[in-house]
Amino acid sequence: MAVASPTCIICLHTQFNEYKGLLIKGRHICHKCERRIIVLNSDDPDYDYYKWGLKKIWDCPTNA
Repeated sequence: MAVASPTCIICLHTQFNEYKGLLIKGRHICHKCERRIIVLNSDDPDYDYYKWGLKKIWDCPTNA
């Protein structure tokens, strides 16, 4: 049986190594987005994009 690769909830890229990044409420955040979020300031132009992406985690029902 094939197992689907996880997709980042923020950038929507498929992760081929599921051990990199974060898993929150059954949703994946890739390592690249995780690193970007860590250094992000509220005055950064990308702030709203990542805030929107993180909100999707709590707005989505869990798989469990």
